[in-house]
Amino acid sequence: MKYLILALALSFVCSCKQTNDKNIQLVTVDVAKDYPPKEVWLQDIADIEYIPLATTDSVLVNSDFSVVSNDGIVVRGGEVGEILLFDKQGQTLQGRICCQGQGPEEYTAVIFNIVDWQRKEVFIADFTTLKVYDFSGKYLRTLSRQSIMDLNITDLNRDYLLCSLFKEGNEDPYAPYFLLSKEDGKIDTLSIKIPRCIASDRKIVWDDGHTNNAYGILPQLYSCADKIWLTDVALDTIFVMHPDLHLEPVMVPLHAPTTNLEAPLLLFRGMNDRYAWISRLPRQVTVKMSDMVANREKREKLYMYDRNADEWCEPVYRNRAINNCEMDPKFINTTAVPYGYGLIELNAMDLAEAYANNQITDEKLKEIASNLKEEDNPVLMILKFKN
Repeated sequence: MKYLILALALSFVCSCKQTNDKNIQLVTVDVAKDYPPKEVWLQDIADIEYIPLATTDSVLVNSDFSVVSNDGIVVRGGEVGEILLFDKQGQTLQGRICCQGQGPEEYTAVIFNIVDWQRKEVFIADFTTLKVYDFSGKYLRTLSRQSIMDLNITDLNRDYLLCSLFKEGNEDPYAPYFLLSKEDGKIDTLSIKIPRCIASDRKIVWDDGHTNNAYGILPQLYSCADKIWLTDVALDTIFVMHPDLHLEPVMVPLHAPTTNLEAPLLLFRGMNDRYAWISRLPRQVTVKMSDMVANREKREKLYMYDRNADEWCEPVYRNRAINNCEMDPKFINTTAVPYGYGLIELNAMDLAEAYANNQITDEKLKEIASNLKEEDNPVLMILKFKN
């Protein structure tokens, strides 16, 4: 079936006004502006629950990558290329995939994975393929042999994945978004066009003084467990995609990147009914290769918007549950959870030490930490944002 979306009128009034959905406001952001730091207490903005992941000798988590949905929890395991599927309480293992290798039915790495709990299938991307496995790790089929590094892919519905293709340096209009059939890999291109590729120009300076030019690419898609946004900067607007595939504008930069060639680029970092998060990427960046290798490259600031207060800030998160500022989170993951929720992973070693030092004030977390060993799996801190 061919899916088509009518051509979009991409000129919107740059002001905060109501959209067709009474619950969604069109947010305008001045990406070039610096916003002041502000302490944000997690308990003030969200109701919190904790999910300890079960630990056994054969079930160890060796990553801070988790995805929490209404159906279950997905984590990277302790073995190379291992993916573990827990029930939503984090206690019972529902599936395990560990098929990394060089064979035709194996993946060479895990760039990302998507779990379809209804189909009981796991889609795993390495650098050159997208393969499908069942929950026992049995290979089922290969959907794509296209370079994954040029694609954004997210789960759309039972039948399709939503994908986008980045054409580096492309100066002509093209349609980057398409549907990929979960069954046979058939592609249906959506008629959403961008005028050209827009990216940050990065100059990389090597130790011997010579330079290379590269693109600073921003994601064309952003998603949480049950919602998708189209975020290509060349659209001049952030759109939410509804289940019937119609688009609704939810955020616009004050200075449109297609017409203002100097304005920083908007990096969308998530949204719910009350809050929104963004970063930005300068149009021109010079960075030393030595800084990149040593992870000293400058990180762009994260900004947070409160609809109720109509206020932007640079959030400094604080956690009343633990009297240890070193354990305060730097950010809240909103892509690994359903809409309206956030995720913070609490390291078992840190929790065990905080408990031993009598630094935990939350009674439920204290009870969980009292039974933790330093080598145990992490505890998931789930935030349900207040309206």
